[in-house]
Amino acid sequence: MLALVFVDKVERAKRIDEMAEVIRGCLKCPLHASRHIAVPGDGNVNAKVMIIGEAPGREEDETGHPFVGAAGRFLDSVLEGSGINRDDLFITNVVKCRPPQNRTPRKLEVDTCVSNYLFEQIELINPKLIMLLGAVAAKKLLGVATINSARGRVIEKDGRKYLVGYHPAVRFYREDLAEKVREDFALLRQKLEDL
Repeated sequence: MLALVFVDKVERAKRIDEMAEVIRGCLKCPLHASRHIAVPGDGNVNAKVMIIGEAPGREEDETGHPFVGAAGRFLDSVLEGSGINRDDLFITNVVKCRPPQNRTPRKLEVDTCVSNYLFEQIELINPKLIMLLGAVAAKKLLGVATINSARGRVIEKDGRKYLVGYHPAVRFYREDLAEKVREDFALLRQKLEDL
């Protein structure tokens, strides 16, 4: 049994790496024309928790890694304050390429990435809990009208469990929401203990 579990983990990691290469070469939507490096996502392929944000920003587009810019530094601070180790998570975005000027991703861009990549990433990681950061992720994966209508509770859909929270970048637009981000991750920490 142990050998089968190990092979499964190795195979899943291999599939995630292969998918990352496909994403980096993707030409399926207009965003490929303006990106520097696509951002497939990274982290622990055996993660109990998967975090899904909106789209890469400037620093993510330059490095190919999610949440490494200002919002990522705030996320790291919030994770540390919550006692959550980033290395235990798999982190990605709904859209894998940076929209020009960090605009909100368009429906075609979201639908293309979700159907071609995100659903398969979720299946491969098979997390016990998915945390959706921001309106784009929450609306696409759960169909909720607003973040506030979904925050503060676990939502079950299609056999998966979700938490919805504010995107860490929100604090740069509304400092009063920084505390809400911390609350969202405190709830994640609490739910982690139940997994």
